[in-house]
Amino acid sequence: MVTFLALLPAVFFMLLAQMGRRRTWPRSLVYAFFGLVNLFLLVDGILLLMRGGSFQITVNEATLSSQDISPQFLGQVFLFTGGVALILMIPLVQRLLALFMRIRPGDSVHTLALVYACYLVGLTVIQTPLLETLFSTQEPMALPASELLGQASAFVLLALVGAGLGTQRSITETARRLKLAWPGGRELRVAVLATIALVIMQAALGALWAAFSPERVKEIDELTRSLLGEFFNPWGAVVLGISTGISEELVFRGALQPRFGLLVTTALFSLVHSQYLFSFALVIVFLLGLVLGLVRDRVNTTAAILTHALYNTVLVLLATYGVQ
Repeated sequence: MVTFLALLPAVFFMLLAQMGRRRTWPRSLVYAFFGLVNLFLLVDGILLLMRGGSFQITVNEATLSSQDISPQFLGQVFLFTGGVALILMIPLVQRLLALFMRIRPGDSVHTLALVYACYLVGLTVIQTPLLETLFSTQEPMALPASELLGQASAFVLLALVGAGLGTQRSITETARRLKLAWPGGRELRVAVLATIALVIMQAALGALWAAFSPERVKEIDELTRSLLGEFFNPWGAVVLGISTGISEELVFRGALQPRFGLLVTTALFSLVHSQYLFSFALVIVFLLGLVLGLVRDRVNTTAAILTHALYNTVLVLLATYGVQ
């Protein structure tokens, strides 16, 4: 529930951005608010770089402080995130991006999507040392099923609102925009074949990684089990597979890929999986994202959802029963 409530403002401002396509005041409100947020990040980043500072963050029963994570590091991330997000709001910059991305310069929805993408990068960079520090404290940090479902629900809302449901498009038009269709034999066949290929690919690349860096593989495996331990059972595997399959595919392959393109969308998709830190596992996730993106382009988003859900379910079931 906490994650769902934390993501609700993102859905709210995306709704305002949709309204801003037809009215001036919602568009102005979105631009003013995020302009101020980005300026705040810039100023805060500069102050942290110049003066440092102290802070404490409590996660579960673990307390992180400025001794665990450098204030200068946070300052650099804030400065980068705020600066780049502010630059991405400039119409001239968007016109340059439109040369290789299918965005409309000055469009409030596309502008907000670019800002959100920048925030995702900054958040991932910050989360990585946080996760490493938490893991080193040996404190429990399992992700409850309620939080996973809350995040999934917020992602679904964000995708639907971002696609214009209720403001620009009807349910049928939104489904067409997201390239959704009723699952049929074609989608199921593609999902099964793609899942088999992806599991084989993951096994081969995982074995290669383990041969060169066994300690890092063990560390990532332990971190993943610590975070997702509640799902290492048959029912949990299905819940994890379905929730992540639907929510992530609607956001990334359904909503973002037609605008940002295959490579940029896949890179953002990889960053969502911050539990793998900056390791070779992200390369595997990137390849997974490429395959899912191709499935979406060649078939539809429904096939990508089925593939993603089936793949995650199979991997968790294999891990549950001790198959590495």
